[in-house]
Amino acid sequence: MPAVGIDFGTTNSVISTVTDTGDLETTVFARPEGAETIFPTQMTYWQEETARGRNATQVEAGQWAVDAFMANSPDCRFLKSIKTFAASPNFTGTTIYGVRHEYSDLMRTFLARMLAHAEGGPSASRGSVVVGRPIRFAGVGAQADLAMTRYQTALRALGFSDLRTVYEPLAAAYYFVRDLQGSATIFVGDFGGGTTDYSIIRLTHSQGKIKFEPLAARGLGLAGDRFDARIVQHLVAPALGKGTTYRSFDKLLEIPNLYYSKLSQWSEFSNLRGSNTYREIKALRARSTSPDLLDRFIHFIESEMHYELSTRIAQVKKALSTQPASRFTLEFEGGRIDETLTRTDFESWIAPDIQKLDALIDETLDEAGLTAGDIDSVFLTGGTSMVPLVSDMFRSRFGNRLESSQEQLVSVSKGLALIAQDDNADEWIADRRVSL
Repeated sequence: MPAVGIDFGTTNSVISTVTDTGDLETTVFARPEGAETIFPTQMTYWQEETARGRNATQVEAGQWAVDAFMANSPDCRFLKSIKTFAASPNFTGTTIYGVRHEYSDLMRTFLARMLAHAEGGPSASRGSVVVGRPIRFAGVGAQADLAMTRYQTALRALGFSDLRTVYEPLAAAYYFVRDLQGSATIFVGDFGGGTTDYSIIRLTHSQGKIKFEPLAARGLGLAGDRFDARIVQHLVAPALGKGTTYRSFDKLLEIPNLYYSKLSQWSEFSNLRGSNTYREIKALRARSTSPDLLDRFIHFIESEMHYELSTRIAQVKKALSTQPASRFTLEFEGGRIDETLTRTDFESWIAPDIQKLDALIDETLDEAGLTAGDIDSVFLTGGTSMVPLVSDMFRSRFGNRLESSQEQLVSVSKGLALIAQDDNADEWIADRRVSL
């Protein structure tokens, strides 16, 4: 029976397996533009009329969700970053076309579509699976036990009979040092969309098996999504009226920043049209000192630009990882945003976040009772690790002990699959094995 590892991520998800023949493979998703191993964590719900004249709700995930969104926008519901709410007691579910969907329903639907699009991938009926989890889940008041219950409910509904969870940075460490012959103290930084996790692990290779001793583990609910929010607030929001004023009797008051903060959260942005906030913005337009910019903002909301906005931000961040500047353009009915974003500006915006991530390195080292000089190798995983300021932060601390890798996006899932087939897998799990 193949060993299955699922990296259910905030931005992207990946599945890897160790086959019956012992080969480590990452599941491929065939697309017209080429095969992909990365499956974006996003879904689109829409309705189609049946032969009987009734509306039937349809759903797609990953890149297929983008196809569905483009074909049905604006008459559809686009969801992304659902992992952000996995541990939130405040998020109990959402209503889509009159039907209530609990968190576990959303997760199950996403994974079911992911498995359906997997070429030669694992079948849910094949039993055991190892799933990654962050050290600290995102969100204020996050409850890890609640997240694990939701994971279990979703996977049970898919037919998996056994679940193990492994901390994501541990899985990455297992993969990166799978050929280790001696002993080493490893620092792993796992940068996701919603959380950043650091781990320090003492690894030894004995009689063909990798054994580990966890020395420290620290997590922070800050990662790529926060960087995206900085771009929204500094680059996009001012073009839509942020910082402008409106008249209130004999005073000039600033347009509330709360309106613009909603653009940084897909769950808030996707519900803006028809909300009280939307009506308040339209009412303020008549008293605005910059009505043209508020008109832009209103059109931006009405055009439901949340997908296009997140896509362009991802593109510009990727460009800035190798270029000093990148052009940011976004067209919508009633307006256009066309700005050049420099890496220098971007890095100045995320500087407060980098300071927190840097302080977390100290906290992790202190917890382990070590200094930077005691670390033998450093591995980074996750898309945000490709941001130059992030890698520079680690290089300034650890020098050439920062290992280069081209597998930042798949290392966690590969490590999970390898752990799943390890005879000593129980030593690696974050929680007790749960019978589903």
